[in-house]
Amino acid sequence: MQDHTVLLVEDDPIMGESLLQRLQLEHYQVEWAHNLAEAREALQERLYPLVLSDIRLPDGDGESLLATMVRRYGGCCPPAIFMTGFGSVDQAVHLVRQGAWDYIQKPFDVDALMRRLHDWLPTPCASPDAWFGASPVSQALESLIARIATMDLPVLLQGETGTGKEVVAQRIHTLMLEQQGKTIPFVAINCAAISENLLESELFGHEAGAFTGAGKRHSGVFEQADGGALFLDEVGDMPPNVQVKLLRVLQDGQIRRVGSERAIQVKVRVICATHKPLDKLVDTGAFRQDLYFRLSGIPIHLPPLRERVEDIGWLAHRHVDVLNARRNQTKRLDPQFVTWAKLQTWEGNVRELFATLERAYHFSADCWVRWERAGLPCSNRALGQDPQALPNPEPLDHYLARIERDYLQHCVSQNHGQMMKTANSLGISRKTLWEKLKRYKMEGQNTSNVS
Repeated sequence: MQDHTVLLVEDDPIMGESLLQRLQLEHYQVEWAHNLAEAREALQERLYPLVLSDIRLPDGDGESLLATMVRRYGGCCPPAIFMTGFGSVDQAVHLVRQGAWDYIQKPFDVDALMRRLHDWLPTPCASPDAWFGASPVSQALESLIARIATMDLPVLLQGETGTGKEVVAQRIHTLMLEQQGKTIPFVAINCAAISENLLESELFGHEAGAFTGAGKRHSGVFEQADGGALFLDEVGDMPPNVQVKLLRVLQDGQIRRVGSERAIQVKVRVICATHKPLDKLVDTGAFRQDLYFRLSGIPIHLPPLRERVEDIGWLAHRHVDVLNARRNQTKRLDPQFVTWAKLQTWEGNVRELFATLERAYHFSADCWVRWERAGLPCSNRALGQDPQALPNPEPLDHYLARIERDYLQHCVSQNHGQMMKTANSLGISRKTLWEKLKRYKMEGQNTSNVS
């Protein structure tokens, strides 16, 4: 399970109490160290997913704290964010170059700090049972699913490919299990993956000898799902002759196997999904209007990932937990992965995000899962064309340094670590490139002297 504990290092009691209360309001766990000595003691006890510290402490400073963290954890040092006054900005920039993840200048907007914090550490949900996401949109969807799970009405899930339609269907089934207190079946079938002449048999079954190759009786998915839930994926691809038979089943609760006139009573909660606009298919005559009305007992639209960007960090961290459990490892998500991921369009939605994350996970050589390991460009969304892609306001020199670091990582990766080739593509000398890599602690990262 993802740890949401923040180590807060702050000697000012008023500032410390204010941050403590706000972090707890955001559902983070907080351990408060009032000085460097307490922080060092806490860091000896456990690995924190994030450290938020004042840069000036009564018995030391941020540089001493960062040095302690580097000695203790080496390359797996937890992300550290330093709070600094105007006179300490140069020191904060120096700390970022030494390995700190970020800094924020006092006085600061606490809301802005929380938004930045959510990039570094996944937003904990108010409910520990959250399964879809942490954004208000996702929480509203979870609430809706909980209300309709036990209703005896068909559910129509519509949304782009990869938005999680089958995940929602499985969640409905899980809630049905909890409500009924007994094991009930969940059967899924992809209507687009089965040829037209076999789909009817797969849905309703067939008798032996009903057609060539039907050597024995076969129970269709409606019989298999009797008493439980049936998930009909890509129902928009269902051929017209099968649509009319599905409508009949939904109307009278009876099926007839292919090759038989005997009606079989079934009680099935039907959950359908499609990435196609069924209302437009109805207008063109490709989908029956009466079936559309019957399936739309409870219509639910699943938004694309680009419309719930707040969920990206939560989803990514959660999937790293899944991958760690599968492989018995303890890798962590590089906070820059979330920053990078929020700039992507994710045409394949959550499915594409997870595939990219798994690729980065497998190719990460240390404990950090980094976006550049996925072999993808810095961004496929032009900042100048999409205002939503712009980051929250921050010091200009810090923003430019972060962009430069990300772009250098991208260029080094694209040129397979070849210094001369990378320098030529950037239009700078190899000496200048090396100085920049050294400044950002990147000199040993997939680089070579091959020209």
